[in-house]
Amino acid sequence: MKARDSSIPVVLFAFGANLIIALVKFLVFLLTRSSAILAETVHSLADTMNQVLLLVGIRKGRREPDQLHPFGFSGELYFWSFIVAMLLFTAGSVYSIWQGINKLMNPVPVQQIHYAFAILGVAIIAEGTAFMKASRMVQKERRGRSVYRYLRSTKKSELIVVFMEDLAALIGLCIAAACLILEQLTGLLVFDALASVLIGVLLAAVAFFLALETKSLLVGEAADPEVIGGVRHILHDDDSVNRVIALRSLHLGPEDILLAVKLEFNERLNAREISNLINGFERDIRQRYPQIRRIFIEPDIFRAGTT
Repeated sequence: MKARDSSIPVVLFAFGANLIIALVKFLVFLLTRSSAILAETVHSLADTMNQVLLLVGIRKGRREPDQLHPFGFSGELYFWSFIVAMLLFTAGSVYSIWQGINKLMNPVPVQQIHYAFAILGVAIIAEGTAFMKASRMVQKERRGRSVYRYLRSTKKSELIVVFMEDLAALIGLCIAAACLILEQLTGLLVFDALASVLIGVLLAAVAFFLALETKSLLVGEAADPEVIGGVRHILHDDDSVNRVIALRSLHLGPEDILLAVKLEFNERLNAREISNLINGFERDIRQRYPQIRRIFIEPDIFRAGTT
């Protein structure tokens, strides 16, 4: 549980930053009537609600197993992460694109644009700080892998969501600032509307990426190869094991792995000795990989073509 809780400060920091930014952006929109600022307001509001849902997922995932859910509730976080991708990001994307198209059809100049630039500057600093906090967590976790490869392979859906939404927020703010500068330089009213559309497209792309990743986690992903390799090493390190017939793993949650193993033991062992060996393997595996919480080891006889 401690490893999972390490993501909570990142989520809470992002929640506070996004809530304040969303409120200030909305006030600036009332002054400027900028579609780009309104799109960014919706973006920040969506990000704020994202953090609420992630915290709900973390809290619900802590519940103890019951008779109906014998393996616990750690998968709750994957479900709520998927809801974030499907509803909030998508809703923000659709609204931003609709708002941009409406502004293209009914263009009006941005009023008191200096307020817009001021809030964009402050928001870039705030979102940049939140992004750096999430980035430090990713750097700590990725262990030499590229950021893209880490995001594709990590089982911590809450960290994927926070990192991607902070990155999207920074890019969206830069798009809004660039388009407002172009509108000021050229006098063409199209750029404010274009910013809203581009921000909507950005949110749609992020939503699609998050939906794919969280769907894969919901369907069920195996443990990381280095974990599987370490477990195999523990099992092969005992002369009493002739063969690892099958080894299957499943992430029930970010820090909750189910492990199922079939082993062929030396034929000289009796039932008591095999049971003691299995208990020893379970103890050694849990000591090395505490995230493997449920272990099922079955003695069997190897038959070619079966696993």
